[in-house]
Amino acid sequence: MEERPAPIVLVVDPGEPDLPFGSYRAVLASAGHLLSAELSLRLARQGAAVVPIQPEEPPLGHEFHWGRWFASAARRVLESASAEGRRVDAIGYAGAGSLALLADAELDLLISPVPGEVVANNRFSADAFVVAGADLRGEAAPDGTTRIGPSLARALDRLEACPADNTAVRCLESAGFRSRDLGDRPWSRFDVDTPLDLALLRLATRLPGMRGLDPTLAAFLEMARLPGGGELAVPHLERIGSVLRDQGAELVITGRVPSSVLRELETEVACRVRAVVEERGMRSARGGRPRSLLARWVEERGAASLVSELATLGDAVILDSRVVMAGLSGSSEARSWPPPEERYASDLGDAAPIATPWLRELVEAAAASRVPILMGGHALVSDGLRLVLTAAWLGR
Repeated sequence: MEERPAPIVLVVDPGEPDLPFGSYRAVLASAGHLLSAELSLRLARQGAAVVPIQPEEPPLGHEFHWGRWFASAARRVLESASAEGRRVDAIGYAGAGSLALLADAELDLLISPVPGEVVANNRFSADAFVVAGADLRGEAAPDGTTRIGPSLARALDRLEACPADNTAVRCLESAGFRSRDLGDRPWSRFDVDTPLDLALLRLATRLPGMRGLDPTLAAFLEMARLPGGGELAVPHLERIGSVLRDQGAELVITGRVPSSVLRELETEVACRVRAVVEERGMRSARGGRPRSLLARWVEERGAASLVSELATLGDAVILDSRVVMAGLSGSSEARSWPPPEERYASDLGDAAPIATPWLRELVEAAAASRVPILMGGHALVSDGLRLVLTAAWLGR
C-alpha cells in the first residue's frame, strides 16, 4: 500500500512581542512564541509538515475573520506544495497555545484523519484540527503536478465561511465531513489563552505523570514575572485545595464546564459540588446572543452582589468570567469584552489596571470575599480544574 503523504498543519506563531514591557499581554505573547515553536517540533516529530502562520491584524474599521485568513493561507501553502510536485491529502490548523499538555499518542491521532474525516481537539470549540480529503490522490494537472482534490477544496471553501476557529468542525460537518472528537482525551481541551493559563501550565510541570515541556518553555514559566513582580502562580490554590479535600465543604463552579469534568468531580473530590453550567460551545452556537444568568445578576444587582451571593453558596468559587463578559456585551467575540490587559489582570486578582467599572467591582469584591474566588476562561473550568484537583490531592 502506498504511504500517505504527510499532513500539512498551519501553526499560529505570534512572533516576538512588540508590546509594553512588563504588561500581562507581553508575558503572554512571549510565551505564545515559545509554545508555537514547541508544538511545531512535536508535530514534525509525529510526521506532519508544519508551516508557521502569523496572526493577522484586520484593516482599521474591519473585524478579523478567521475563515478568510486561514483559507487564504492554506491555499497558498497547497499551491506551493503542488508546484513542488508534492501530494497533499490532509491539512490542519493549530493555535499557538493549543495542545500544550496533550500526549504524543493523542497528537498522532489528531494528524491521522481517515479520508473524508476531520479530527479535532474539541468538536464544539476547536483549537486544533486536521481534515483529510476523500480523494486521497488528488487530480493530475496538465503540467504533471498534482492538484488539490475536490473534497479538500470543498473543505477549504467551507472553512472560508467560518468566522472563528472554534466553529471549524461544525462547518466541515455541514460540508459532509465526518468528525472525530478528542475532547475526552486527557488534557485535550487545555489551551493557553491567558497568563492564568500559563500559571496552570506551570502548575502542571510540578505534577507527576504530565508531559515534560521543552526546557526553554519550562524555564520561561519559572522566570516570567507579572506586573508588580509576581510569579506565574494560580491564585488561592492552597485554599481551594483544602475545600476539595474537605467532606464538609462545598465548591461552586460556573460557566462552560465540560460534562467529562463534572463526572470527574463527582468521584474525585471529597466536597460537594454546585455547578452552574452556561454557554458551552458559546462561540460555535448558531444565532442569537450569549445569555447568562450570572450576567443578568450583574446587570440587575451589580458585580459585588453576585460575588456576595456566590460566597453564600459554597466555601470556594471557580468562575468562568468570560461567560459573564459575553452575556453583558451581547457577543461571544472577545473584541467586544473588556480589553485583554483588563481580562488578564482580573484572572490574577489585580484590580489596578481595570477601567471597566463592573469588572473592577467584581475583582475588588472577590478580593474582599471571605471565600476564595478564582476567575478565568474556558481552560480554567475544563482541564485547568483537573490540574487544580490533582494538585489538591498531592498537597501542592
